[in-house]
Amino acid sequence: MAAKQQAVAASGHTKMGEEKLIIRPEKVRFIDVLSMLFLRRPITSYAFVEAGDRTAADFGSTPGDWLVVLTQLIQKALEAAYYPALVIGAVVEFLLNFVALNNGILGIFLNIFKCKLVIPHREAPNFRSMIGLIDGRTELKPLPAGGGPEDRRLQVVGVSATGDDDYYVDVESGGGSTGTAVVPLVQQQYVNGRLIRLRTFSIFEVSMMAAKIAYENAAYIENVVNNVWKFHFVGFYNCWNKFVGDHTTQAFVFTDKASDASVVVVSFRGTEPFNMRDWSTDVNLSWLGMGVLGHVHVGFLKALGLQEEDGKDAAKAFPKAAPNAVPGKPVAYYALREELKKQLKAHPNANVVVTGHSLGGALAAIFPALLAFHGERDFLDRLLSVVTYGQPRVGDKVFADYVRANVPVEPLRVVYRYDVVPRVPFDAPPVAEFKHGGTCVYFDGWYKGREIAKGGDAPNPNYFNPKYLLSMYGNAWGDLFKGAFLWTKEGKDYREGAVSLLYRATGLLVPGIASHSPRDYVNAVRLGSVATGKEEV
Repeated sequence: MAAKQQAVAASGHTKMGEEKLIIRPEKVRFIDVLSMLFLRRPITSYAFVEAGDRTAADFGSTPGDWLVVLTQLIQKALEAAYYPALVIGAVVEFLLNFVALNNGILGIFLNIFKCKLVIPHREAPNFRSMIGLIDGRTELKPLPAGGGPEDRRLQVVGVSATGDDDYYVDVESGGGSTGTAVVPLVQQQYVNGRLIRLRTFSIFEVSMMAAKIAYENAAYIENVVNNVWKFHFVGFYNCWNKFVGDHTTQAFVFTDKASDASVVVVSFRGTEPFNMRDWSTDVNLSWLGMGVLGHVHVGFLKALGLQEEDGKDAAKAFPKAAPNAVPGKPVAYYALREELKKQLKAHPNANVVVTGHSLGGALAAIFPALLAFHGERDFLDRLLSVVTYGQPRVGDKVFADYVRANVPVEPLRVVYRYDVVPRVPFDAPPVAEFKHGGTCVYFDGWYKGREIAKGGDAPNPNYFNPKYLLSMYGNAWGDLFKGAFLWTKEGKDYREGAVSLLYRATGLLVPGIASHSPRDYVNAVRLGSVATGKEEV
């Protein structure tokens, strides 16, 4: 099957109607699950499966295996939980913000007495999502001075030379870099006539924190980017998915300076904890044949702006030309491409960083591939880095090879421990041959990292291998213990509150859920070390 795909890709074949497998979980019945388990009918014979002619011919009598069955059961459960989870999530976030904004339970009573009770508003700059409640850190941690010639770094001006609080950014480590950095990207500047000190940040630090705050509302993000990081907020994009009929994709763009910027960062929002539709998209096995791009996850394509899922041509399914604009319904890929065009024209010395966590990482991984597919060399030639965190699989080996051959930078995919999301959608050949691409930077629970090259997977690639069961539960206990006491070694910025520890405790039930939290990815970037050399698996 993979050999056939590579031959098609090599020939420049762009027909896609024949090559697709769309699984409609809402149409799956219990009798279908039993049939897949015991009768072993061809997967393409079921009413909930839409397969192209070529795909049906390639599959023949191939049945759906246990991973296909498991995926449908998971998606049915997520579908049933969708509305209850939304309600529960809204209530939990409101109550936790209500307590936090009033400085605790006692503060609520004091504020009632003083007639100063604070009522949370979801679009206010002080309202935090569940991700922000788990990990409220917003400050960037600077690299030490003279960090070494191999550091790939971003820089931001953050501290007044006089130490004036109006210009001070409360970073995690006392003191920052001064003088000339090894690889300067932002020169020393003056703000309001006062000299301010140059600070240096790694791309990992900036991209991970950008991926983390992407979960928040537009006002929150703008406040952090402008007032905490001292960067320049460009815009927040709430984008339309025509297949879902809703704004399902969010992203934001910022530069390191308002003028003559060195870097433009695009960050996609990821899987929201209480949004079961997001989780269902992550595990869905559906794919589209996209010609030279190979097989690409259909849910992620829809989130970016797919126009047709049953077209005959990949260029028609995802055309280069933007669809007709509809007020209030921007399409993610086209809106962000247009914004990048404006920013790169305004900042001729700037390069581009693309990032995201979870589902946001999937969109960040596909975005430059689509730019390459559309021949957008002006963007690709200025691409500095693609870094994703906890990213699900997005395509097959043909897709991974296409990215390696046509995108000028090697994507970096950071995975923490037994995080479940990088292990879905399942690699279930021949029905769904999902493979990771790029270089995996894998961190264990003590933030010791290693590189896994050639699209290699982290341990336990499909998550349900029983030989990893004891290790997964042991790691969940270890992470809970570490979360409670890490601050005693690393300082107050690593102290975790009750919300974070309760979230970690979910790992005692389902190992891998708690490991998906951005908190451990931030900690890994800040405290971790990566062994030299690449491991091939």
